[in-house]
Amino acid sequence: MAIVRASRMVLQVFSLVLAAALLPSGVQAQANSKQVDDMMTQAQAALSKGKPEEAVSILRKAIDMDPNRADLYMLRSRARDSSGKFDAALEDATKFIELEPNEPLGYLNRARVYLSLDKKDSALNDANKAIELAPNESDGYYRRADIYNEMGKETEAKADEAKADELDRKASR
Repeated sequence: MAIVRASRMVLQVFSLVLAAALLPSGVQAQANSKQVDDMMTQAQAALSKGKPEEAVSILRKAIDMDPNRADLYMLRSRARDSSGKFDAALEDATKFIELEPNEPLGYLNRARVYLSLDKKDSALNDANKAIELAPNESDGYYRRADIYNEMGKETEAKADEAKADELDRKASR
C-alpha cells in the first residue's frame, strides 16, 4: 500500500512539474503569436505604402519567430515580387505551397511570380492546379486568362474570362 501511495505521489509531483514547465511555454507561444500577428499587420501596411523592402525586413523577423506560418511566406513573396526580387519571391511562394499544398491561393501567387520570371508554362501549370483545387472560384480562371494572354492564346483567354465572369455572377446572387 505504501508503494502505491508513493507511486501516486511521484506521479502527481511529476504531473505538476510537467504542467509548470509547459505553462510558460504556452504563455510564451501566445505572446509570440500576438507579436507575429502585429508584425504581419505592420508588413501589410508597409507594402500598401509602397515599401516592400520594409515589409520584407519585418516578415524576416516574423518568420524567424514562427517559421511554419504559411501566410508570412505568402506576404513576403508578394513583397519580394513587387521589389523585383523574383527568385526570392519564388522561394517564398514555393514554401507557402509546401506548408499549405491544398490552398489554391498559393498556386495563384506562384503563377504570378512565374509570370514575372517569364516562365509561362510553369505559371500555367500552377493556374491549372489552382483551378483543380477550386473549380468554382473565379480567381484561377482570371489568372489563367492572364497567362493565356501572355502566351498569345486569345481564344483560351477569352473562354477563361467568360468562365470567371460567370462564376462571379453566380457568387453575387
